[in-house]
Amino acid sequence: MRLAASVWNDRVSPVFDTAGRLLLLDLAEGVERGRQVVEVAQASSPAERAKRLAELGVNVLVCGAISRPLAGCVSATGIAIVPWVAGPVEEVLRAYLAGKLSEPRWRMPGCGARRQRHRGCG
Repeated sequence: MRLAASVWNDRVSPVFDTAGRLLLLDLAEGVERGRQVVEVAQASSPAERAKRLAELGVNVLVCGAISRPLAGCVSATGIAIVPWVAGPVEEVLRAYLAGKLSEPRWRMPGCGARRQRHRGCG
């Protein structure tokens, strides 16, 4: 499985639509087998950005905010999205591997449990 996390200054990028870098982790049986950082040029459309993820072999995308059009395009390629995540990327990835990424500490500010029904938070 290949996991991608959008990265900005060693943190999960706050907005995936404008993220310029991805950290790719290759996982087997929940264990990291390899990693690489990939520069992703600004695509001119959500479809092109989603196509790039598919070309990279991404199965799961961990990111901060993501627009509805881009989320729709990414989902249409079969990639699972874990949105509204914030924090230092290495800690976020450890939480993901431990099955703890759903904990409130990894939610973007303003995306708490009481606000998830509001536009933009789930």
